[in-house]
Amino acid sequence: MLHAHKLTNLSAAMNTTAPTLAAINRENGKEFSAALVMGWLVYLNDMLNLNKPMTEDQIEHCATEVINLYGSLKMSDVTYLFRKIISGQYGEFYESLTVQKVLTFFRQYFDDRCSLAELESQRDHADFASRDTFNYSSNLRRIWGGLSSKS
Repeated sequence: MLHAHKLTNLSAAMNTTAPTLAAINRENGKEFSAALVMGWLVYLNDMLNLNKPMTEDQIEHCATEVINLYGSLKMSDVTYLFRKIISGQYGEFYESLTVQKVLTFFRQYFDDRCSLAELESQRDHADFASRDTFNYSSNLRRIWGGLSSKS
């Protein structure tokens, strides 16, 4: 959480150069990537001070599911998501945390991220399409050159 304060919004989390969960899994192995996500889940359990936190087996299962289902998320996304969960932006926990709740948070975040990515892509396309790429000198030569050869 040392640099988590730099992730102020979804766009910042999405557009950093952090590695994806799948890349970490591929480069460092399943055990390492699972341990990384499990560390976040243990931290979440501790920070929320719940009466019924997730068990070790639930944490391990949840980490595996997160990596399998949301491998395209970057570590910055995971950091930002856990920050939002801890701050209460994903609602009340009613003194317990379950695998289903965590996966629901990830699904909601992933859907929001996909929507934002689509918007940014459309905006970039519109910006690119609206650029004035008309080369006046080449086109004038073509027009005037074409007129002089017809006469």
